[in-house]
Amino acid sequence: MTLIPVCSLVDFPEGARKTVNVGDTPVTVLHVGESYYAIEATCPHQSGPLGQGVVLPKLEATFMGAGKRLVESFSETDLTISCPWHGWEFDLSTGAHCGDPEVTLSTFEIVEKKGELFLKAP
Repeated sequence: MTLIPVCSLVDFPEGARKTVNVGDTPVTVLHVGESYYAIEATCPHQSGPLGQGVVLPKLEATFMGAGKRLVESFSETDLTISCPWHGWEFDLSTGAHCGDPEVTLSTFEIVEKKGELFLKAP
């Protein structure tokens, strides 16, 4: 396990983002609410800048039966990030594409030590 320095906690307020490299792979670290997330920064669809995308609660739909409308709501726990180029959305925690779970990006654990943030790389 390798710890890659991200920054000091005091330099990373809620809403902040920073991109660090894990080998040759850019990874965006985000501070959303009280949580930290780290996901590959490049969208697999035409290499868009996923790390610059909008973060929103995941849209969930419940199938109510034949001939009935879906019931849609926003998740209270799951967040997504949407590529600004073409709207591909990925779960921030798992890296899974919201429409096709076969398409997945790497996510990484964030570790806090002595007031500093680190990305835990394999």
